Amino acid sequence: MKRIYADHAATTPLDPRVLEAMLPFLGGSYYNPSSLYPEARAVRAEIENARRRILETIGGPGRIIFTGSGTESVNLALRSAVSGLRGDRRRILISAVEHHAVLNCAASFGAEGFGVERLPVDRYGVVSPDTLKSRMDSGAALVSVMSVNNETGAVNDTAALCRIAHDGGAMFHTDAVQALGVLRIGAGDMGADYISVSAHKIYGPKGVGALYAAPGAPVFPLIRGGEQEGGARAGTENVAGIIGFGRAAEILGECLEEELPRLERLRQIFLDGIAGVPGLIVNSPPGGAPHIISVSAAGVEAEACLLRLSMAGLLGSMGAACNSSSVEPSHVVEAIGVPAEYKRGTMRFSFGRDNTGEDASFAARELVSAIAKSG
Repeated sequence: MKRIYADHAATTPLDPRVLEAMLPFLGGSYYNPSSLYPEARAVRAEIENARRRILETIGGPGRIIFTGSGTESVNLALRSAVSGLRGDRRRILISAVEHHAVLNCAASFGAEGFGVERLPVDRYGVVSPDTLKSRMDSGAALVSVMSVNNETGAVNDTAALCRIAHDGGAMFHTDAVQALGVLRIGAGDMGADYISVSAHKIYGPKGVGALYAAPGAPVFPLIRGGEQEGGARAGTENVAGIIGFGRAAEILGECLEEELPRLERLRQIFLDGIAGVPGLIVNSPPGGAPHIISVSAAGVEAEACLLRLSMAGLLGSMGAACNSSSVEPSHVVEAIGVPAEYKRGTMRFSFGRDNTGEDASFAARELVSAIAKSG
């Protein structure tokens, strides 16, 4: 039976070209990039090439700090933003639909006297600039709003939100982990102080992320030890992972313009296939990220429905993979106001480079069938 993978928002398959780039650094080029002999300096040069490629893809004048994941990148950003604060700025503003990396990291600052406020969102998960403007005051220290929501695909106007934060004297961070593969980040135009990204969402390896820090943005290391990453993140670098991230970013830059309309076509094929199904609503906005479609079915248990779909050859999810152990409706479902009878029937399907129009049609047919059998 053919297996249709429709969970690219959780992770993407490793691109064979990325694996090819990584293999030498898992074998013969094993040298520690901090050593001084020529072989080690050659490895160091490849790390810097990868850093340059990722910075070019993000599109800003700042610096790239490699981390072990997108979650570590988020923690490094938020911790750096608040570590040097003094005085009365003690408020942190985040959206109500942030990834748990932001939610839980921000919550940990409560013990240090910071107040954390969740910004309400619309029915898709978007933070209105007017909402942020109404919550800004002289006590605001940091605003963190994700670029693309990982469950609904909602896209925030991060440039407008960043301007409002800066006008109020606060720093601005965006979790762009879900955005990097489907949007032009444009860090320079956005103006963000910090941007978090991850390799495994753009057909790179797991276990490597990066933090973009704008010029002048402070970085206080979470991990202390040696002077790797300019003193911002100690520990011998994950060389193969970093090289893979750089190659994945390079490939992304080459194919993004063609890939976006193709993903939009897949999305529309899927939506056309489920249109008019009684008791089924779409939680993703029309102008959202092209690869994510969130739906909710009334009177259906998502877990049972997804197991049925898996048996039929379709792989989807309930939402964020890092929270898959819970069968309760996610905080995103709650925040966007999904009606009570639909909440437990919320599922996410996300397409990628390896999917075809036939896959999208198959996914729609099987979803409609599974809902009919599960209701």
